[in-house]
Amino acid sequence: MISMDTNNCRLATLAKARLAKRQKVQSSVATTEIRPQDRLSRLNPARRASVDNRLSQMPSLYRNTYRRAISGKSPAAGIKAFCNECVGWQRVEVARCTALACPLWSYRPGRIE
Repeated sequence: MISMDTNNCRLATLAKARLAKRQKVQSSVATTEIRPQDRLSRLNPARRASVDNRLSQMPSLYRNTYRRAISGKSPAAGIKAFCNECVGWQRVEVARCTALACPLWSYRPGRIE
């Protein structure tokens, strides 16, 4: 039979371990997350000017998706940005897309088949 002192000690050890794990996860998330503005700073100057021009012409709702796509780390964001731009920034129209010859047609977000 386990005594109360042993049981309390185990619970305290488990609580400390959970807390340490939670703190480790929080600190690792904070260090790996890159702000959208910082993603653009890594581009070469010629491409950056072109990207800034395009960002200024699109609705603000779609800018973060476009920035994620430009960073090259999210293929899904690239597809979403391309499809939204193709249909004139109308999200509903992406699902209704009729461009069957488009190579991204089967990957478009919100597709209805």
